Amino acid sequence: MRFFAAGSNRVVAVVALLLIASVSCGGGQKQVSTEPKALTPAEKVRMADSFRNAGRMNDALELLHEVVAENEGNAQLHTVYGEYLLLAGRFEQAEEQLTRALAIDAYLTDARNWLGVALAEQQRYDEARQQYERALEDPAYPSPQLTYLNLGMLYRSQGLDEKSIDQFRRAVQIDPRYFKAHYELALALESVGQLDEALDELIVAEPAYRADGDYWYRRGFLEFRLERAAQALDSLRRCLDVSPGSPAAAQARELMQVIQG
Repeated sequence: MRFFAAGSNRVVAVVALLLIASVSCGGGQKQVSTEPKALTPAEKVRMADSFRNAGRMNDALELLHEVVAENEGNAQLHTVYGEYLLLAGRFEQAEEQLTRALAIDAYLTDARNWLGVALAEQQRYDEARQQYERALEDPAYPSPQLTYLNLGMLYRSQGLDEKSIDQFRRAVQIDPRYFKAHYELALALESVGQLDEALDELIVAEPAYRADGDYWYRRGFLEFRLERAAQALDSLRRCLDVSPGSPAAAQARELMQVIQG
């Protein structure tokens, strides 16, 4: 199980860029120079994000390594670098950067949340849980739903479905449009046999998963289990439409044959 919350696109927060930009802001009289203007840390982070979006993760990491080396005392930069390392699957290096961020600023709760992810990916579950719980102690943290989702996924990976359901419910109560949390709640509810509510949560999550064949197969299978054959066939056809040739599509065809007799 992967433990990334909120989707991997939520990497460069506006607030982080604003704080990073402060590194390069200086006072005093401006001088005219014919030298090429050096990129600010914020501009380098934006460029790294462009590299990542273009599939050039190694270039993004190299650029972030450079900007962190130039600004060792900036906790936000260590956090952003740690997030990218997580996305690249370099969990030990991510842990190192996020730990450095917290050494600089122990109240940087976003770094603590991501540190929990790095620890969970290394199967250090007790340490991860401790970081999540500490993150949730921060009343000023603007995105506690991310941590509740992470904690729920941690519990679910340990087979503690009831505990995971409680965390996922808290996440969606804070942010009813947190579709990832609705999706994970649906999976946990299905695991404990609460099929009707699981389907309700899958339906809520649909806006974020319309192009996901696995989502449509899972929804069709759940509808099949609830003896809603017509709805199941519709969902399975959607699976074939959005991901033809995928393993999910193969499973969808098999299930359609069972339903149609």
